[in-house]
Amino acid sequence: MPTPIRPKKANGKEQNVYWIRKKVPARYRPLVGKSEVWRSLKTTDRRTANAKIGKVSEDLEREWARLALEAKRVPKDSSENARLTHQDLYAIQREVHIEIRDARIAEPGTGFAAARWEGFASEPATIDDQEQLDLWAREILAREGLTAPTEADVAKVRARLLEARKGGYGDVARASKGDYSENPLLRSLPERTKPKVDILEAFELYCRQPRIKGGPEGPTAKRWRPVIERFAKWIGHRDLARVTPQDAVRWRDHMLSQGIAPKAVRDVWLAAPRSVATCMLNALRLETNPFAGIKVDGVKAWKEDDERGFDPEQALTILAATVATPSRLISKEMKAARRWVPWICAYTGARVNEITSLLPSDVQQILGHWCFVLRPEITKGKRLRRVPLHRHLIEQGLLAYVEERRFRGKPLFYEPARARGGKLANPQWQKVGERLGEWVRDSLRVTGVQPNHGWRHLWREIVRGTNMKPELCDYMCGHEGKSGTGARYGKRKVPVLAREMSLFPRFKVPALNKPPAAHKRSRRTRMQIASDEAANMARRGARVKAA
Repeated sequence: MPTPIRPKKANGKEQNVYWIRKKVPARYRPLVGKSEVWRSLKTTDRRTANAKIGKVSEDLEREWARLALEAKRVPKDSSENARLTHQDLYAIQREVHIEIRDARIAEPGTGFAAARWEGFASEPATIDDQEQLDLWAREILAREGLTAPTEADVAKVRARLLEARKGGYGDVARASKGDYSENPLLRSLPERTKPKVDILEAFELYCRQPRIKGGPEGPTAKRWRPVIERFAKWIGHRDLARVTPQDAVRWRDHMLSQGIAPKAVRDVWLAAPRSVATCMLNALRLETNPFAGIKVDGVKAWKEDDERGFDPEQALTILAATVATPSRLISKEMKAARRWVPWICAYTGARVNEITSLLPSDVQQILGHWCFVLRPEITKGKRLRRVPLHRHLIEQGLLAYVEERRFRGKPLFYEPARARGGKLANPQWQKVGERLGEWVRDSLRVTGVQPNHGWRHLWREIVRGTNMKPELCDYMCGHEGKSGTGARYGKRKVPVLAREMSLFPRFKVPALNKPPAAHKRSRRTRMQIASDEAANMARRGARVKAA
């Protein structure tokens, strides 16, 4: 972790403002253009600088990783790659020809209607017709990803559209006389050299949207990228424009036949390509979304008796274990995570990664009330939230631990110096949450419920038995409120939120009033070892089968 410094002025004296001086790794230097970066911390206070420097350092590393990712995935000259080849121009003529023909050939009509088709097929383009063809050509170029076409591009496409129109209406005119034979011109026109809408490239564009958490290396991209790649391999091509609703139905049925749960098919295997297609539809690259309206039967509705949250005994087991003496083999940050994260989740209903990613600067006193300030980049909806600390957390000494980490300039529950240079999609604080889940499930033997997410369900269950306002509860735990349009008006003032938080009852844990229980190292029997090895083999086999 870098140390705040005050650079010297030209006269040799130190500046008042603290700065961060960070060395740029060799792999990023060609992209950054520097061997080191200086950035102002915008404070003259040493303690504030120590609190800020961790977040600024992470922001720099995230920015460098983003530059490397874009350099790897974004073409050097995207406008050049979007240019249509000579073969693609004639392929467009073929597609438009078939589209015009198929739209009218079933009922071509006779008499005057047939004469009209013959007129369209032979009549040269008028001045008004030229303008219509111009607009049509620009629309097609926009769908092909060429947003700033030259006049030469428009002229080339316009010529092919005119020929396509003549050929398509010529086929309809022949059909009106009973001649449904294939047009020999279509056999001579080529297929495309590249997909009209490459689904893999479309997915990367989708991930770059501001609303997608983490961008191309975030959790959404990490989970859905293998889905898109598997879909392209299954269907045999990468052209999203060629996918039909029948293909989407076959894809749904194929995934269900593989033993994948209906809910996973709906929320992952159909949701990923559907979202990408919607993105392309909004960008005018597609005319329809082939995945729209495709439903999955067999998804179980939520039931009142579903075991989603901890029961009182499970919650007591976990909270009592937080004050027991931990193993000397784990880091002090992990000890702190075991001590505080379950309690914070229990009293806030926050997601575990929103808590494990906290910095000391995220714990602030606002209008006399201590709050967790959850930054937009760590929340699911990318919205800033201020959640008051429950009085019980303050009495247990959480603020003393926060001040200790603030003095050291370290995040609350992880040590950046021990980072192994992993991907942006697997940050340290996410690993902390995973380790906590393993501790609850494997060491404390709390099963049958998600080991971290169970606190959110328990929090909502407890809230229903209090007089807390649903609108403010939705805000504090980060749920999309459904209390009506009026709930979006006005700010949620911290004193009002603190008053609501005071209505949340305390967890009564007898272990808090006793000396810490000694750490007990349990040894597995041979039968347990064999059982664990069999379970690990089964999990590896399931992962291989899913891959």
